[in-house]
Amino acid sequence: MDIYSWILALAIISGQLIKLPIAGQGGATVLDLAIILFCLLGLVKLKFKLKKPPLFLKSAMVFIVIAILSLMLTPLHLRPEEILISFFYTVRFAFYTLLCWIMLSGAFPALKNDIQKILILSGLTLAVAGLIQFLFLPDLRFLTAWGWDPHYFRTVSTFLDPNFAGAYLVLTLLLLIYAKEHLIGYHLVRGRIFYIFFVILYVALLTTFSRSSYLMFLVSGTIWAVFQKSTKLFLITVILFSILLLGFQIYVQLVASPRNIDREQSASFRFNTWEQGAILFQKFPILGVGFNTYRYAIKQFNLGDEQFLKSHGASSNDSSLLFVASTTGVVGLTAYLIFLISLVKYSHPKNLVLGAAIGGLLIHSIFSNSLFYPPIFSWIMLISAVPKK
Repeated sequence: MDIYSWILALAIISGQLIKLPIAGQGGATVLDLAIILFCLLGLVKLKFKLKKPPLFLKSAMVFIVIAILSLMLTPLHLRPEEILISFFYTVRFAFYTLLCWIMLSGAFPALKNDIQKILILSGLTLAVAGLIQFLFLPDLRFLTAWGWDPHYFRTVSTFLDPNFAGAYLVLTLLLLIYAKEHLIGYHLVRGRIFYIFFVILYVALLTTFSRSSYLMFLVSGTIWAVFQKSTKLFLITVILFSILLLGFQIYVQLVASPRNIDREQSASFRFNTWEQGAILFQKFPILGVGFNTYRYAIKQFNLGDEQFLKSHGASSNDSSLLFVASTTGVVGLTAYLIFLISLVKYSHPKNLVLGAAIGGLLIHSIFSNSLFYPPIFSWIMLISAVPKK
């Protein structure tokens, strides 16, 4: 792998550990900075001459325009710095999308050929780091002082969140299987090495104890089996999913219950965020409250207490689609759904791993805002730029 590939891999692996603070809970991660740098370098390399974008990039641009418009016409009373902070989220989305366009236009050919290896290696590193954290630093309740959830005996890795970590591990498992079947980076996945990597990723996924990630594993695996017309793959997916559920029950009985960790409380919090999103959407159904103004809307309409507003979760709804609907209205939601649909159509039939990934993420994103989580969104954009085989 070349220097750009290593920079990208390390940027993904760094997760939430290193952030350039912007304001409040916000900040730019190493991945954000790396993507922006690659975009600027790529534009210079191409002399700003980009190829005609495919439909999914055009629909992404439409969504970006609507996101900006929703912020300009927001019904909220926002200070200039709050508008600027909200706008940064749209800028991030635009840069991640732009990098895909730049790579499709011919910039960074070596990086484009390394994408699948980069994502597999980053996922494996996150899995190993997460298992080490699970064994030697299982109690992360001290992170509540910085707005994080109080996780205990769960793999969170450098993402500091078991649900997002679990989703990324599922994506890596999909890509690992795809690489083996298509002999991509074969030296990484040949023979016993494949099974060793698979076990590491699977055990890391198991120890996230993230039910949404387990469900994503089932859905993505089932879609993949349907694509492949493989009954064997479907049965293996169901068996592995059953083991994940069994592991969760053991965790509840041996870890959560004895320590009075209420796993149902998280479900109650999630339901509350759905209710918040639905209320905001009902109030402003056309263009919403403005893209990424969710925290400010919750505060202005008294939909959350001070403790909630200080948490990372207050910045968005737990449901990605409700987040889009409440902040950009039905106009933005329609554009965003067209973007997702066009991505799936673009991936069929040569890049089926992307279709299986998006199908699983749509389910996962009901419970966590995973479709907008930077490492996951970058995964989608990077895989979309991979040459079709």
